[in-house]
Amino acid sequence: MTRPFLIFDAYGTLVELDDFYGHLQRNFARAGWHFSPEEIRRAAHREMKHYIDRSMLARDHQSWLCLRQECAQVLADALREARRDFSLSIEKCTEVLGDSIHFRAFPEARRVLESLHARGVSMGVLSNWDYELPRILESLDLKKYFAFVLSSAEVGDAKPSPAVFERAWQMARSVCPQLQAQECVYIGDHWEKDVLPARRAGWTPLWLVRSRRDLLSQSAQDSKSDKPSVLRLRSLRPLLRLWRSELSVLSNSFASDAHGQVLEASSEA
Repeated sequence: MTRPFLIFDAYGTLVELDDFYGHLQRNFARAGWHFSPEEIRRAAHREMKHYIDRSMLARDHQSWLCLRQECAQVLADALREARRDFSLSIEKCTEVLGDSIHFRAFPEARRVLESLHARGVSMGVLSNWDYELPRILESLDLKKYFAFVLSSAEVGDAKPSPAVFERAWQMARSVCPQLQAQECVYIGDHWEKDVLPARRAGWTPLWLVRSRRDLLSQSAQDSKSDKPSVLRLRSLRPLLRLWRSELSVLSNSFASDAHGQVLEASSEA
């Protein structure tokens, strides 16, 4: 394999929320309601879980608005457990939530994508997200690097479903008709939703482990499995070497640790 087709997860891989808890706390304070950081964090976790579980249902603007209001209601209900007198209207809670959601690209993402794109590497995005994903990547000036951006909302199913990976595979093959499954490289931060289903699809998974949270997505049983090890990255920078090397050769050119092979960004040329 001399030039793989790279497909990226979005959240946790290319982009992250920009101080979501802080924005929530400040925006509620501006509306006259003061909550502690821990109260905001607990409520936000419930809201985010509700969104993650239902993001694929937001397939157009109207369904996205409904989901945003549902999430605001979950957030308000959780905050009401902390403050029984909390009485901000659902309309205002929805506004506060919307004003608090800002995304940013990871520091190395734009440089890596720009370099890979300049070298002729084909790339796409496959992520559990609502229909707004292309617009968000466009707002961050990232969308231009990808041949396609596919969200779970567009498919009507979510990772780790094989249907999601099959749709992405079809889109990749439309760009590179001679592409073989193992030449399709999927980069994601979640073991169960990214690494395992990509492997089942016959793709080559790369596990992006930016923090301990990503390690926790791997079950104890999987961590002791005798299946072939998966290459782990600490950032996207090592991808600058991937495009010109076979994965089997590349895996021997980097350091490893007790948890499996780790791609170190020792050279970006």
